[in-house]
Amino acid sequence: MDILQLSHYLDNLLDISSINDAPNALNGLQVQNTGNIEKIGLAVDLCQATIDLAIEKNCQMMFVHHGIFWGGLQPLRGPFYEKTSSMISANLGLYSAHIPLDLHPVYGNNRALADLIGLNNLEPFGEYGGIKIGFKGNIQKKSAATLAQELTEKLESPVKVIGEGEIESVGLVTGGAADIIQQASCEGLDAYITGEGANHHYHEAVEGNCILIFAGHYATETGGVKAVGGHLKQKFGITTEFLDYPTGL
Repeated sequence: MDILQLSHYLDNLLDISSINDAPNALNGLQVQNTGNIEKIGLAVDLCQATIDLAIEKNCQMMFVHHGIFWGGLQPLRGPFYEKTSSMISANLGLYSAHIPLDLHPVYGNNRALADLIGLNNLEPFGEYGGIKIGFKGNIQKKSAATLAQELTEKLESPVKVIGEGEIESVGLVTGGAADIIQQASCEGLDAYITGEGANHHYHEAVEGNCILIFAGHYATETGGVKAVGGHLKQKFGITTEFLDYPTGL
């Protein structure tokens, strides 16, 4: 299977064309290559480090959550040139899925995090661009400290908790979605889990009486690429490998 065939399959699987995203996110095939795809490197971020890992691991393609194109038209110079040149020189293809990977009901980042914490009775939650990209539901009742410790161990990432008390109803949106704390408060949820936030989100959580848990932008978004990789391996027999390069954020 070549990269065009595989990209067409991923476009349909992730419903790339119909999902709104950030301007210039360019979901889908970002860098084409030649030949068959026998091994795919899975990564949260497209950066020089993960490119180097993909080349070292003999990957023909990368499947990532954060691709190389974000800011619109830009000149091929500096780090942008180096990354592009490295991929083309190594015949390394690139496919990126941002919001489509966040919200996918089976293989998405949010579904992976929901499964990780044992979230039941799932309902869509967390509006972004007119669509709900996360989930809300219930977990077995436990303290905020206990849930935070479980997340720390399972994600292998530091977790920050704002607030304390017992948690049963939970909303979650992976990555940098702390603004959605207001929606969690309005819906009366005990807690809201996301990746990272800003100073003002502390006050919004406290004043909204909703426990806020920051579990890491990077850490909360590793599940989607892994899930898609597992699916591709099962369906097409393609070897996949997760290229772990945590930012600590």
